[in-house]
Amino acid sequence: MSNTLSIYKASAGAGKTFTLTIEYILLLLRNGRKEFEHTLAVTFTNKATAEMKERILETLYGLSHQIPDSNDYLEKIQERLKDLKEEMSEEMIRQRAGEALSAILHDYTHFRVETIDSFFQSLLRNLAHELGLTANLQVELNNDEAISRSVDRVIDNM
Repeated sequence: MSNTLSIYKASAGAGKTFTLTIEYILLLLRNGRKEFEHTLAVTFTNKATAEMKERILETLYGLSHQIPDSNDYLEKIQERLKDLKEEMSEEMIRQRAGEALSAILHDYTHFRVETIDSFFQSLLRNLAHELGLTANLQVELNNDEAISRSVDRVIDNM
């Protein structure tokens, strides 16, 4: 199990989903098909979360079934493995991709790609007792107040 934190920042259309998919799949290939149980990918929107999950599953399927649409991913994975000074044959990559896909589909609740707000809500729910809060805690963001405070801070700092 890897104990690293990786943060990727880029503008829209810069290939974040492609890059994150590669990195996520590399974790599965290098650390075992059950690595997803110990991995959390956090995005900002529900749309990005759905896209990320879909891309990971599609890519694993494509790699394991030798679908030509996955060739760009295969090439990038091979490049990254080379950068990491690790060797893995194409056959092994495809086999491990199939094993990882099967493991995720059989234990989908541990496949954690979620929004930052849902992550913090689950964190608060899990810590509710220690924080003296009720277990059915629901955090809501008051957008108007958050915007107002942000504008006030910007003005104060000018």
